[in-house]
Amino acid sequence: MLIEELYDALIEAGASEAKAKAAARAIADYEKRFGGIERELASLRSEFRTELTEFRSEVGRNFAEVNRQFTEFRSDVETKFLEFRSDVETKFLELRSDMERKFLEFRSDMDKQFAGVDKQFAGVDKQFAGVDRQFAESRAYVEKEFTDIRGTLKLHNWMMGTTIALLTAMFLKMFY
Repeated sequence: MLIEELYDALIEAGASEAKAKAAARAIADYEKRFGGIERELASLRSEFRTELTEFRSEVGRNFAEVNRQFTEFRSDVETKFLEFRSDVETKFLELRSDMERKFLEFRSDMDKQFAGVDKQFAGVDKQFAGVDRQFAESRAYVEKEFTDIRGTLKLHNWMMGTTIALLTAMFLKMFY
């Protein structure tokens, strides 16, 4: 195969016929080679597109599977979390109920003990009331006795003063 335009141009430029034919054939061979390369590139491009499409499809399927597994895992985690939360709330309510019951029992026991202590204090208050009454009676008796003793002491003082005055008058009368 020979490119006639190139052959004609080389002859016109002054190249020999043999050299012009050889150059035109060489260029035609290059053109043939380029055509083969273009076909090969088109085939490779087509194969690459096919492979890329298959790869994308495979990646899409893999991502869909990972997404499905993740969704399943998330659902399992949420279910387990809700079960755990329910168990914790149940245990908390049981503990709270038990603690309230124990506090009520403790409060009841303490109320009973304080009631016993209050009874004991009431008994002690009665005893103190009796002691107060006895102190009041004793005080009244002592005050009465002291009043009597004071009166007697005043009487004795008056009598002694009178006796001293009488004796003094007698001594003065006798010696003067």
